[in-house]
Amino acid sequence: MVITHNLKAMNSQRQLSIVSGTVSKKAEKLSSGYKINRAADDAAGLSISEKMRRQIRGLTKATVNAEDGISMVQIADGALSEVQEMLQRMNELCVQAANGSNAASDRQNIQDEISQLITEIDRVAETTKFNETNLLDGTLSKGGRGAYLKAIDNRKLEAIKEKYEEDKKKLYLKALNGDNAGKVLSADELAGMEGTKLVYTVEYGVNAAQQGNNVSPTQGLSGNDLTKATALMPVLQQSIVPQAVTSLMNTFQNTFGYLQGSEIGIGLKMYSDPSSSVLASVGMQFGSSNSLGFNLSVNMASLTTVPLNDVTRDELEVTIVHEMMHAFMDEVLTNGMTGNVNGEFMKDRFPLWFIEGMAQSAAGGCFHGNPWVQGLGINKNSSEAAITSAINSAPLTSSGSSSGKSDYATGYLASMYLGYMAAGGNSVKQADMSRGLDIVLKEIKDGASLDAVLQKYTGKGLKQFQKDFGQMGASFVKKLMNEVDQGTGGVATGSYGTPTRPNGGADILADGTINNLKLFEVSGTSQWVTNTYPNGYDIYVGGTATNGKGYSDGPLEIVASKRPIGFGAAIHAGTDADMNNKIHLYIDAMDAESLGVDQVDVRTEDLASISIERVAFALARVSAQRSELGACQNRLEHTVNNLDNVVENTTASESQIRDTDMAKEMVAYSNANILQQAGQAMLAQMNQSSQGVLSLIA
Repeated sequence: MVITHNLKAMNSQRQLSIVSGTVSKKAEKLSSGYKINRAADDAAGLSISEKMRRQIRGLTKATVNAEDGISMVQIADGALSEVQEMLQRMNELCVQAANGSNAASDRQNIQDEISQLITEIDRVAETTKFNETNLLDGTLSKGGRGAYLKAIDNRKLEAIKEKYEEDKKKLYLKALNGDNAGKVLSADELAGMEGTKLVYTVEYGVNAAQQGNNVSPTQGLSGNDLTKATALMPVLQQSIVPQAVTSLMNTFQNTFGYLQGSEIGIGLKMYSDPSSSVLASVGMQFGSSNSLGFNLSVNMASLTTVPLNDVTRDELEVTIVHEMMHAFMDEVLTNGMTGNVNGEFMKDRFPLWFIEGMAQSAAGGCFHGNPWVQGLGINKNSSEAAITSAINSAPLTSSGSSSGKSDYATGYLASMYLGYMAAGGNSVKQADMSRGLDIVLKEIKDGASLDAVLQKYTGKGLKQFQKDFGQMGASFVKKLMNEVDQGTGGVATGSYGTPTRPNGGADILADGTINNLKLFEVSGTSQWVTNTYPNGYDIYVGGTATNGKGYSDGPLEIVASKRPIGFGAAIHAGTDADMNNKIHLYIDAMDAESLGVDQVDVRTEDLASISIERVAFALARVSAQRSELGACQNRLEHTVNNLDNVVENTTASESQIRDTDMAKEMVAYSNANILQQAGQAMLAQMNQSSQGVLSLIA
């Protein structure tokens, strides 16, 4: 027996220490609920558990992100719902304004309401926000998409406007003979009329049997208007009109020369309309299948001085040259003036800028009483950049411009440019410009299309020429303005350049009387004269805009947006830095300009009709955007559901690794606790066992 080392007590103490540690760990697990409280508890399990915790907490926040995205979408959709309601109201107003029963004041009242709606659409686009982020002003747009869609809508609208204008012209075709005499006919109905028309050639005379409508040119006039008209009629018949016809024949000999000696009559109508600024106009209508009717109308209310003084005569003469140029083109280029292709009328008519521009080229676009070019703000001191800007402010179009500047001013410059290029592109002198314009008209008379002629002399087809003229023609316009200065700028008038009269008027047409001129002889007894030609010839001659072959639209004209351009909002719906975890939300600019309704104008019946289409395109854009938002919201809701499912199942997996099995641990704890108590008892016994040595000593 030894007492230096109490090995039994040491063993009991060691075992007790182990059991005490077990009891402590079991108590910790039971109190914390986790079976991993430190890395030593389960090193591998801790690593796996922490990865799962990162995923769970990230996915939980991703769910919040997606729910925020849903809120953002709902705010945008709610605002667009109101925009859509305003557009629907705007559509109602446009349809209402397009009705012919409205007075001008009614349409202005409708326009006032539309203007308020446009302003409110802009306000909604500016102020709709989520967490200080603008939603509808383009901040969240998809780069370039809005501008592209607007360009597509503009192209569609251009086509609709052209068709509308062509369809509208059908309303003015009236039958003058047969069972349908006096009735308005469609193009198809007119094309179905029996008979053939005439073709003019040098070999054949073009003498026509003239028949007036026996309505006095002065019918309906009284007082001072009748006095002025009576005094003016012989001046028109014996001087101004014959001089204008002679001047046009001399200028365009290759195109119109074969008409020399022809007996073509034109009716005369003297009227008074103080509300109109029109001084004179020429009308053309169809008689039987081999006849054309002509009419020259003169507005007494716009003619302030009779007898004519130098200035008023110049103004009237330049207007008559312009209008008689229309009569020549109606007679010689009938297909292009009516759009007749294979008997189908209004199908492929010359653009209005060419019709009016050529008349301006003959009569003058810079005459002191004819302010069209000055209306563009162009003069000999204008820079090329300023000229380009001015032209682009009133660009050429295929369907015509309600303002007139595009057709008369820009049309004049474009027609003169075409003549300049046809003559070689070297000189803007009157003789060279006349020669070039005659070349252009002669080629079209012989059947070439305007599209083909433009391609030949400018390198661009009709559509592209219309788009690019502002840039490509600027240097020419600069030369032309320097040459013309304050003259008429008309190739068929007497003063192409500097005025010759002391009072500032230009010497427009030569004085004196021209006798025995049968070509476009002015009737003194009828307001309309129908010219019936010999049977067997087609009067529909000359090329059309494209000869019915059509033309390419060229590239889309995409204008840079004035609104903020963003890259959408990326809703992060995952835990990794992966683009697959981002749901991109795009909202294009929804202001009035971006939607194309800032130009909605209902102050005339025609503008209201076109505005219906503008609003329709805007409604389609808003509906498409709302559909996209709705689809995105549905996706986000599915995303939230999926994220919640992943979080739930990942949490369950992490729980298997980390959480304490309370029942199991309680059993283990109770077992360890009993062993601890037993160990303590045995340690006490072992400590007492050494006291037996004392009996030996005693």
